Amino acid sequence: MWSARKMQDECEEEEEEDLQDDEVKEPDSDSREMLFSSMEFLEQFADSVVDYSSRYNNCTSISYSPENVTGKPLKYPQYGDFPDTYILRTYGTWWKNSLGAQSEYVPQEVDSIESEDFITVRYEIAVVPTKIIIYETYNPGSVVRIFGRIWGGEWHSLYEGKPEFCEKTSRIFHPPLKKIYDIVNEIRVEFNQSHQSYHTSIDAILLAGYKAKSVLQMMLLNKALLGPPPLDDDYLELENSPPIEPLIDYTDSLPNEIMVQIFHFLDLKTISNCAQVNRRWREATMAPTIFKALSLKKYWVKIDNNTLKFLKKRCKTLRKLDLSWCGNNYQITEDVFQDFLKKCGTHLTHLSLCCCEFVRNVAVGQISKCAELVDLRLRKSEPSEWTYSLLSNLNKLVALDLYCTAIQDESLIKILKANPSLEHLNIDLCENILQMDEITETLAANNPRLVSLSCWKLRSLTPDGVKHIGRLHRLRELDMGWCLLSNQPGDCLERISQGCPDLRRLILSNWRGLSDHHLLCIIRSCKKLTQLDILGIWNITEDFCERVFVSLPNLQLFDISFCNAISQTQVKTWRETYPSVTIQRSESENWN
Repeated sequence: MWSARKMQDECEEEEEEDLQDDEVKEPDSDSREMLFSSMEFLEQFADSVVDYSSRYNNCTSISYSPENVTGKPLKYPQYGDFPDTYILRTYGTWWKNSLGAQSEYVPQEVDSIESEDFITVRYEIAVVPTKIIIYETYNPGSVVRIFGRIWGGEWHSLYEGKPEFCEKTSRIFHPPLKKIYDIVNEIRVEFNQSHQSYHTSIDAILLAGYKAKSVLQMMLLNKALLGPPPLDDDYLELENSPPIEPLIDYTDSLPNEIMVQIFHFLDLKTISNCAQVNRRWREATMAPTIFKALSLKKYWVKIDNNTLKFLKKRCKTLRKLDLSWCGNNYQITEDVFQDFLKKCGTHLTHLSLCCCEFVRNVAVGQISKCAELVDLRLRKSEPSEWTYSLLSNLNKLVALDLYCTAIQDESLIKILKANPSLEHLNIDLCENILQMDEITETLAANNPRLVSLSCWKLRSLTPDGVKHIGRLHRLRELDMGWCLLSNQPGDCLERISQGCPDLRRLILSNWRGLSDHHLLCIIRSCKKLTQLDILGIWNITEDFCERVFVSLPNLQLFDISFCNAISQTQVKTWRETYPSVTIQRSESENWN
């Protein structure tokens, strides 16, 4: 793979005698234009996927895989639900409003444009970016941010915008990019799909820009000597304007206690600005009570070891910490995070470390010593399997999210037995769990308070394991999508209907052995259902769907995509007849 840094080293060796570092001067604006005009313009598609927060596929499948964004688009300009594209797991507010979803640790830190998921891709050749094109093939309009960097360097913000309500058609999304005078070979795209009616998918990501053709160009780019774009007239006018008169500090008469209380309502960035006003304000911003809860996810691009070292002096009463998306590419190291938890984790009750590369063996070992934890989120963390067993040292967990981790049966069973108060468990895509029936039996025997269980795409679950779930009488939400692909279900759903009559959400996607009579017990007993997903169940008839609408007065979401016995004409009729119900139907099916 082409490396800008490697090329730079080779260039410097070849022309060291002709061009010394101290001879390179920053060009003026005219020189910049001449320099770029002499460069080679290049368009390229993603070469590999570096990271992502969400996926729909199992690791053994390429359908809907993140890797499908590499290379040229395969489906564009077609529109629809195609396995050849990358599809995001969630849509709308259905998941965010789930009982097991993570609550906001610091409400004032909620971004006005919230990023829910991301994917990072790498390109073969580093360029100065001028254009990024995203090929959207299903429910476009979810891209809210784009970042770029040279591998191992700092991220540059290239685009930010609100999610868009778009027509149901494929599109090429090429937002206006912020000008930067630096080379990039990695692009990160962030999504907000909370406004979408169904899944979002993309087909490819094209990066266009200028590639250096000479040693001088490469050195100027790699040393960032091209600098920022020229100042515009408005900025120059501001620079030449008269100085602003000093402001009167009307807070002088306020007690420190009131100042601190006011700062409790501010986000971290504003608190940081307040600390620079004067000494008194700075002292007020250092009050330990301000740092009882930290949500740093939206600042991920700036968070590193120095941030944790700085916060360690202030977080003496820390209760909630969200470091999701932070510290990757060794910006945060395990030893620094471990030291932070040693000093600040004694009273920690809520900890979210989703998609954090530093969450490995040492980190999990230290997490296991945070004895007061009740809510732990480790989505897509990557420690060695044996390390997870250390989490059985915790005994107060109420919520545990292990989405897409390498945890195995024995470790999970130990954790479940140690935490009888557990109410929410997410083990979606934990593909090292091979004895799901034993897991459900453990849950039934040790975790009677369980309210939500999500075990999406865990294919070791059998009808016998489903029967154990029927003993969890407080269960409100149950996701067993893509679990029983070939097994005949028998009477396992009858056990669910008898034991869990208060179910609100039930996902049975792609249970291919189901038919009407298997599900009748559910709609007869679980009258409080608001969401029912039977995607891909071929034998479900229109008559059963009619019964669903009549029997479930609180129904809000009904997914019947790829239910081949149901016609699109009938779906249109139902949508008109039952406007309060969102009836999902994939738009790439062969309508009958």
